[in-house]
Amino acid sequence: MAIQILENILYQLNSNIKMTKMKAIRIYIILFLLVANFTNCAKLEVENTNNPDRDEVLSSPEGLRTLAGSLFNQWFQTEQHNLNSPGPAMWVMADWGTVTYANYGCVDLSKEPRIFLNNTPSYRYHRNTRNFWRNMYGVITSANDVLTGINNGIEIGNNGEETEMVKGMAYFMQGLGNGYIGLVFDKAYPSDENTDYATLTQTSYTESINMAITQLEKAIQVFDNNTFTLPTEWMTHPYTNQDMSKIAHSFIARLMVYAARNQAQTDMVDWQKVLDHANAGITEDFAIEGDGNVSGRKWMSWLKFYMTRSSWGKVDMRIVHMLDHNQPANWPDAGLSALPNNGIMVSNDARANTDFQFDSANNRPERGTYRWSTYRYKRYDPYILSHFFAPVMMMRKTENDMFKAEAMLKLGRISDAANVVNNGTRHTRGHLPNVSTTNGTAVLKAIMYERTIELPLTGMGINYFDMRRTGQLQDGSLLHFPIPAQQLEVLQLPFYTYGGVNPQYGVPNEDVSVNGWFTPTP
Repeated sequence: MAIQILENILYQLNSNIKMTKMKAIRIYIILFLLVANFTNCAKLEVENTNNPDRDEVLSSPEGLRTLAGSLFNQWFQTEQHNLNSPGPAMWVMADWGTVTYANYGCVDLSKEPRIFLNNTPSYRYHRNTRNFWRNMYGVITSANDVLTGINNGIEIGNNGEETEMVKGMAYFMQGLGNGYIGLVFDKAYPSDENTDYATLTQTSYTESINMAITQLEKAIQVFDNNTFTLPTEWMTHPYTNQDMSKIAHSFIARLMVYAARNQAQTDMVDWQKVLDHANAGITEDFAIEGDGNVSGRKWMSWLKFYMTRSSWGKVDMRIVHMLDHNQPANWPDAGLSALPNNGIMVSNDARANTDFQFDSANNRPERGTYRWSTYRYKRYDPYILSHFFAPVMMMRKTENDMFKAEAMLKLGRISDAANVVNNGTRHTRGHLPNVSTTNGTAVLKAIMYERTIELPLTGMGINYFDMRRTGQLQDGSLLHFPIPAQQLEVLQLPFYTYGGVNPQYGVPNEDVSVNGWFTPTP
């Protein structure tokens, strides 16, 4: 039975995401080792007839270089995907976006009152968490392979001149893989190039985050002590070692801040370390160049497309209310006619006009009119209208700036934090008045407002992570995802889940949200 499951997973890997033979074999081996380690199937024997191919790739300088160069794209196609990640569900659970379509589990996980996640292999949208788990571990183990080859003495490039570049990229991708597993799931199997997969044990998400930060720090050490320019095809731009160091610093800040599951954990973050990394982080937007919706595309963000496309994704009334307090945070039972000014915002924030488009059309009332809204998000329209031949935003400079501001505020530097906010997009894009330099509560509110208005859908789950770490997710929302059921099935571990109001699964304020921004009436 276990072998049949593994073979089924390998088949789906090959057919669904077109992985190379070596990558598919690698995941097969890991799953097999996990089964052997965590179940009673110690006598399983699987003949790996493709092992010579794998050994050839991992012992070849060009093979290691090619593998390292493909890793960011593999991560990108998972983090920015609509089918291969929980990103769409996070977007609606955060009550930033709203949809009336069931795709990707969006309707299920945004029900009011909230219901628990159906974490079974037969669930129609199980693939979103299953594929995310699977693909991220594919990134991690492939990066481990690259570093193992280098540690075994393989030199890459003329006289080894590209060895450090490849090594730095492998450390970087180890960190992104282990880090994003830790952001999304409650438990993990973190690994590096020294891991013995036969004895790999399950840990909490915090261990995965900590290992990821260490790996990104190793990447930074390589980037800071070598000079190179990445091949353009690796990340669509010829990023230098200095560029990569900044990007890695900002990703560490992301992991440190977004890993928190509640306000108490947020308060315990090492904010001085966050500030240090943010100060060394990006100084301009980090974006990937989109290559269109054409055959062979590698750099298209399905997440941005579906969540903002006209007639599909809309902006939750919670956000409309933030921009115009006269508008309610929830759709009224009496409908559009009950909204002030027919639902059209009147806001002091210029972005209400530049980033949002009035759209009062709604559908599927049987799925709940609480999903209805009068606005859609149009900031990504240039990307969509260009047929996706345009930059794909991955991390805005504003995000890094707000890490600085929040860290300064947590460290008691209220005026410094206010100055960061006042010199940023609050002024340049929102044309809003300066926030007080002495009122810490007002500064924190301004920071979170900028994050809410400026950062939607740049990186997967940002608004969800912000609502989670501040205790604001609607009651019954899951605070992290359980290990996907198909993986539990392979490991012969019992299924479990989180979320819901009645019934509710998980520890309140650790696994499932309580006392959030809104408690709907049953």
